[in-house]
Amino acid sequence: MKKWTLAALATTVLALSGCSLLGSGGTVEELQVTVGECVDEASVTEEGEQEIGVLPVVDCAEPHYAEVFHTVQLTDESFPADVVTQAEDACYGAFESYVGIDYAESIYYFTATYPTQGSWDNGDRQIACLLVGEVGEELTGSLKGAAE
Repeated sequence: MKKWTLAALATTVLALSGCSLLGSGGTVEELQVTVGECVDEASVTEEGEQEIGVLPVVDCAEPHYAEVFHTVQLTDESFPADVVTQAEDACYGAFESYVGIDYAESIYYFTATYPTQGSWDNGDRQIACLLVGEVGEELTGSLKGAAE
């Protein structure tokens, strides 16, 4: 049985040196992704927490590193202390219905983006679940229903 893999990624650009989307007139909406979009950012396949900004979206027919398979808009009044647990639970729960196979039996993993306190203060409320392969593995085509 494969263990859960959640590389905790934060949807914020506030920690990126020299690039502050929210500080330069950008919007939180520019940080949001949509189910079915594919992401060309190799760091999403790595384990561990990272702070990231806007994810480069590409056509899924092109080589990419991740595919968005589920999103959740948080409705908490204040920044949730359990945001990581909420992300893990949301992604694990949505995995099988998107890929078509139980997570424990799949060759794919998931990772998630979620708000940090800083991005939350600027209005970021999205958890995004991303399908990934092995570290640094490029994917081609959509994984929706891949196991069916």
